[in-house]
Amino acid sequence: MWATSLGTFAQSKAREIELLHADKFTVDKTTPKGANKLKGNVRLQHQNALMFCDSALLYDNNSVQAKGHVRIVESDSLTLKGDSLFYDGNTKIAQFRGNVIIDNRTSILKTNFLDYNRETNVGTYFNGGEIDSRKEKIHLTSKRGSYFSDSKVFHYKTDVVMVHPDYTIRTDTMHYSSDLEKTWFFGPTDIEFDNRKIYCEFGWFDQLKDRANFIRNAKILSSGQIMMADTIDYDQKAQIGISKCNVLLIDTGQKFEVSGDYAVYFEKDSLSYVTKHMLMKQDMSGDTFFLVADTLFSFMDSASKQRIIKTYHGTRFFKSDMQGQCDSLIYLTKDSLIHMFKDPILWSEENQITADSIRLTMKNSTIDQMYMDKNAFIIAHEESIFFNQIKGFNMVGYFKNSDLYKVDVHGNGQTIYYPREEDQSLIGVNETKCSDMTIRIDSSQIKKISFYDRPSAKLTPSDDMPKEGLKLDNFDWRADERPASVSDLIYDTSSPYIKPEPKKAIANTIETPVKEALPSPKTEGETEVEKTELEEVPGEIVTPISQEKPPVENGVPKQKGSKLSGGKKDATKEPN
Repeated sequence: MWATSLGTFAQSKAREIELLHADKFTVDKTTPKGANKLKGNVRLQHQNALMFCDSALLYDNNSVQAKGHVRIVESDSLTLKGDSLFYDGNTKIAQFRGNVIIDNRTSILKTNFLDYNRETNVGTYFNGGEIDSRKEKIHLTSKRGSYFSDSKVFHYKTDVVMVHPDYTIRTDTMHYSSDLEKTWFFGPTDIEFDNRKIYCEFGWFDQLKDRANFIRNAKILSSGQIMMADTIDYDQKAQIGISKCNVLLIDTGQKFEVSGDYAVYFEKDSLSYVTKHMLMKQDMSGDTFFLVADTLFSFMDSASKQRIIKTYHGTRFFKSDMQGQCDSLIYLTKDSLIHMFKDPILWSEENQITADSIRLTMKNSTIDQMYMDKNAFIIAHEESIFFNQIKGFNMVGYFKNSDLYKVDVHGNGQTIYYPREEDQSLIGVNETKCSDMTIRIDSSQIKKISFYDRPSAKLTPSDDMPKEGLKLDNFDWRADERPASVSDLIYDTSSPYIKPEPKKAIANTIETPVKEALPSPKTEGETEVEKTELEEVPGEIVTPISQEKPPVENGVPKQKGSKLSGGKKDATKEPN
């Protein structure tokens, strides 16, 4: 910018303004008292500065009033032009008016009003001005401005607009150092560059280092993504942004947002991570999925062209129809897959689901299938201290409209459930064991169990069963960890779960053996489970011992229905 010092226009020791030349030197009736009238090719000198004009009034009090093609040249490095000038050699204040131009060989300032105080080496323009910088190729306009020649810093005020080939800045107040090529902005500021929009209320931009700092309500909008924070440090060369305090990242395309107190964004790789009070929210067809964790990583996978989200340590999530927690989690947004690792637990209505790892597939923003790998365990609170339980090496759960309607057990299958009469009176407790089995559920109750390999079942009447009921090995009811609200999720608390009203019992059946083989756990990418024919394998059923034997259907004891919840209360007809 025009940064050459105007201070050499005068030294600290004031001297008389000298007349070097004028075509005419007169005093007449129209000449003001104490003045000499100069006309034609007027040349004056004050200290190291030369002044040229068409006419002038040179006053006895060491001041001059010049008009017509006024021009000041100093040391061949600074030229000032204007229609008129009043200069006081004693106060060292120069007042230019009309079509003022200042050219310091690197930049040009244009304005209609300019005052320059040679004592403080500060020049001020008002009522509008514009600057064109040859070096930085910057065009700047503002209503008011000041130039501090000692520090070579400009101050611009009111309606400031800086236009550069690479960016545009609009602000209320701006400071600029031509030596440092650094810009400071104060007040509401809008910046546009490289298809990005930036807002802040204080900050700076270093053009030499290509670094910027945006403070107070800082915001960066880029390609459908929004980054907000109290402070954003941005390295343009490395394309890295660091956000601190009240950070908010929004992806308008994926309809999710992440908040925290510290975030780093690698723009080139479209990778970011957020930590310190991290909270993620994603819209799922009108329902909102909330997730908290110590740290969240988000990146675009070039192969699948989808955003992948990874969370680490203390992962917990809440959705109206399911809640869960684990140490770490992977979420594939395009495929709608959620992988939970290290002590995962999932709650869906009355069901508690655990395994060494859990995979969820989503369909239409609701859970579709669930894969429980190793040490799979489903527990449902039946009543009082009784719990329905399903256990196996691996299990697959199938959902429709968020309701769990079928569970396939693969290896070491075990169940405990409490059948009831139609009037809801307790019959007893039923224990079943079979390597592989399929459990069908309707209206949140067990409807049918199909065994595939040498099953055994035992029904203990209610009068003979233990008062506390039966529990499978490694039973662990963890309701006190379940978040019942978004508030519980954020503050790491747990509220009592309100159990739905009991539903009318539906009679269940036990089938064995069957020709239909149990489907294997589906691998990623499969859309349906294949069914194959299996030879009939004789199965063993232990007839329950009770005062009144239960009814028998096709040689198999027939049990009454018992609950195993799977989501919403309003159940639909069992899918085929």
